[in-house]
Amino acid sequence: MTWTETHRRWQAMREIEEQLARDPGAGLPWKKEYDDLFGDRAGLVAALRYRWELSYTTQQDPTLRKPVRDDYLRRLAARSRGVLRLLDREDPTGEAVPREVA
Repeated sequence: MTWTETHRRWQAMREIEEQLARDPGAGLPWKKEYDDLFGDRAGLVAALRYRWELSYTTQQDPTLRKPVRDDYLRRLAARSRGVLRLLDREDPTGEAVPREVA
């Protein structure tokens, strides 16, 4: 994947996240241009799941005090509530999406 393709893919995910933040109960957004970026709807769900897991994992910094880390995780989950709802509904793996405050 080229830098341009990667940039387009991440930009599309940011736009989708913003749309889901405005309407957390919305279904999976889809545009024809997403075919080239994600392949299909399952590919988009997998990309959103990966992005969430990456964001969640980076907040697990062991050098942070637990109250600070927990606050970061709560704020991340609040910002991502639309994506989390979507993943709960759409994730074809059926795996639980990590979001608990450790």
